[in-house]
Amino acid sequence: MAAHRSIDGIGRDDDDIRYLFSYNLQRLSGLSSRIALLDIKPRFGINMHDWRAMAVLDFLGVTPLHTLAKRAGVQKSQMSRTVSALEEQGYIEREINPEDKRSVNLRLAPKGRKLVADVLSASRERNRQMLSELSTEERCELMRLMEKVTVGSLTYLRELKGERQARRPPPPATIFETEIL
Repeated sequence: MAAHRSIDGIGRDDDDIRYLFSYNLQRLSGLSSRIALLDIKPRFGINMHDWRAMAVLDFLGVTPLHTLAKRAGVQKSQMSRTVSALEEQGYIEREINPEDKRSVNLRLAPKGRKLVADVLSASRERNRQMLSELSTEERCELMRLMEKVTVGSLTYLRELKGERQARRPPPPATIFETEIL
């Protein structure tokens, strides 16, 4: 029987992909997405693009399309199609941008705010189930460690892009709110 050893997310030279943090994170992300899709689509009648657009718009409040797309991590053209469909369904409203009359700002309509509240409630239960093997202290530690990994990952991304100095946007509520550059 093989001796158990700690898996550090980096692995040894003779290890395969299963020992990498990034591989396991991607697998967990895919699992989380599949669970959410199986819950959200049948219960609320929206797809994951719709949900992401409305959830991000919920915490941004009022914002132009390009900011919504960037913060949601999708192409502006994809977000434009998503927003148009959500507007037709009465979930999102457009208004003239007072800072630039040539553009519009987006906001959740009352119907959209209600749907976001309902999906967030279901999401909390989903997350409770997904994290059920952890104690409260372990969940807090996991989130703290994920913030540290996010900070390190953003620093590495800036290095790969050749940026000498990190841009200093206003501090987010959590590091997970940070825009991916």
